Amino acid sequence: MQAQYKGYLWQANFWTQGNQPVAGDGGPWKIVGYCGTLPGPASGRMFAPYVDVTMNYPLAANASQVGNHYTLAFIIDSGGCTASWAGTIPLSSNLYLSDVQQIRANGGDVVVSFGGAAGSELATTCSSASALQAQYQKVITQYSLKHLDFDVEGGAIGNSTSNATRNQVIAALQHANPGLTVSFTVPALPTGITSQAVSLIQDAIAKGVVISEVNPMAMDFGGSYDNGGQMGLSAMYTGWSTMNQLEALYPGKSHAQVAAMVGITPMIGQNDNPAEVFTLSDASYLVSTARANGVCLLAYWSETRDTPCAAGVPATPAQGNCSRISMSPFAFANAFKGF
Repeated sequence: MQAQYKGYLWQANFWTQGNQPVAGDGGPWKIVGYCGTLPGPASGRMFAPYVDVTMNYPLAANASQVGNHYTLAFIIDSGGCTASWAGTIPLSSNLYLSDVQQIRANGGDVVVSFGGAAGSELATTCSSASALQAQYQKVITQYSLKHLDFDVEGGAIGNSTSNATRNQVIAALQHANPGLTVSFTVPALPTGITSQAVSLIQDAIAKGVVISEVNPMAMDFGGSYDNGGQMGLSAMYTGWSTMNQLEALYPGKSHAQVAAMVGITPMIGQNDNPAEVFTLSDASYLVSTARANGVCLLAYWSETRDTPCAAGVPATPAQGNCSRISMSPFAFANAFKGF
């Protein structure tokens, strides 16, 4: 059963009657398309794949192959409310600083992401808003940052106290650093970002954060949600559903304006779920469809995986330094650069 409602094409997951279609966790309906006039390519759209900073990836040397933009992951606490790369590399190391400067000289830039799946995000460990702001500002100043990403997942996404403090501090950072853009990368399913992620975004809006992008993680969905392993299609379902959710949070914005606030981040190649593989065909579909639908940001986890695995590498689990599929080096970057 399918129905059109508020500009979207909805499909019933099971027989239902009298239920208004709503995107999000559970429920009988899911979005499978947009029925209105497509916004077309978003102005200022960007492709910025994540890079695991622990993998010694040659940022500047590979920038022209990748597209001159990266998202560097992750800044977390190394203990005692101290910002560090991956919890183990101190800021005093100036990790990647010269690479960042070279990339900017060539017309590119970087986003720095705070949080991630491992370790402790600073908002969960710093004892005060002022201490947290000082640590975020230290990173901004050291790398002359204009773009921040907050990857809030795992236990952090449900920590309403730390989320509120972080949002308060982000609003203060934007006041102290004019022009600073902020994205939130959050857990999601093809039915949309999770209810905890919605609460996080609602609180950020209430505290005055100017959000540039909400970036759902379109990966590791599980067999009940991945549409038979169609990962490109599932990623786009996630994007449409996130648009619908943001339209409810930003009722004064047009569909095109909301679409231009949406990012989509799949995991290339073999996902952690053995049945889910994001292929080059998935990449081609996602890039063309996201572009036509006005999505503003595409990324993926991660550029260190944008290469085939050496012979003898086991098929599972997913590897951090290769994709587990047959491909040429930089094949995903070449596909996504068309965005």
